[in-house]
Amino acid sequence: MSHSRQGPSISIAVVLFDLGKQQPHVLLTCPLGRLTLLRVAIDGLDVALEEYAIRFLERTVGLSVSRLMQSITNQDLSQDPPAIDICYYGFTRSQFANGDELIWAPLYHLLPDEDHREPATTTSVNPSIDLPPISDHDLGLLAASLSTLRRSLDRRPVIEEIEPAAFTLSYLQQRTEMLLGSSLHTQNFRRKILESGFLEPTEIAVLQPHGRPALLYRVRSSRRGATID
Repeated sequence: MSHSRQGPSISIAVVLFDLGKQQPHVLLTCPLGRLTLLRVAIDGLDVALEEYAIRFLERTVGLSVSRLMQSITNQDLSQDPPAIDICYYGFTRSQFANGDELIWAPLYHLLPDEDHREPATTTSVNPSIDLPPISDHDLGLLAASLSTLRRSLDRRPVIEEIEPAAFTLSYLQQRTEMLLGSSLHTQNFRRKILESGFLEPTEIAVLQPHGRPALLYRVRSSRRGATID
């Protein structure tokens, strides 16, 4: 069903997180030497905004992404005519991207005050990395997405949407700490995640550099998308 829209157009801003490095990275564009969030303007719409955004990402940057979640709606009155900026966030399953203007930027270099992890966990992060500037408006949307994502971690392990089919509890904790920007108590984390019923053990254990082999877990298919009680 096609819907016509009068008035200001809609601008979708999408924050794509990647967890494959020492700290989360976000995919930004860098036109004319300035960082901006990925955006698409919409004048007419015949599908849900989330579906439209996913199609846009697949078509323009060639990325497979997790299910997008809306973070914030903000009217950007600086444009003429004003546009309604709707921000979504998701996780990439691949760092492959098309386009010379795309750049993977370390999240905590853009939002340094959000990283509260112990120094020992961030020694390989170069604090002097030189990045182009990014607008306060985009930084606000990025911070709002991170805040919404962190609140989601209290209700359900959203990381399971992009992690491998099977993983150790240590691996899951490291990725969770990366997004929270703080360290977690290992025993409390494991107790909470196992009691939630989200995970089920496999029959496979992997060797660790130190200690006993670690059992691999996977997300129960019946629990995907559910919330922690």
